[in-house]
Amino acid sequence: MLSSGRKKTDEILGMSQKELLHYLRETDNTLHPSDLVQILPFEHGIKALYYHKDSTKPFKTRVFLKNVDNSEEI
Repeated sequence: MLSSGRKKTDEILGMSQKELLHYLRETDNTLHPSDLVQILPFEHGIKALYYHKDSTKPFKTRVFLKNVDNSEEI
């Protein structure tokens, strides 16, 4: 069962980039206000790369795959 505030992967994949960024900032407590998120759509889903301010290497990657009920963090 998904915790409150969490959405199914199908809902996440249907979001605009602006909606997804808002959703990630609301639900992910590892994301700080000064961090940047890069959204990369690809053939099988969406990848979100989290960067600390002024960093060139992401500190976290989240992948949302099509036809998967729950996404996993990598």
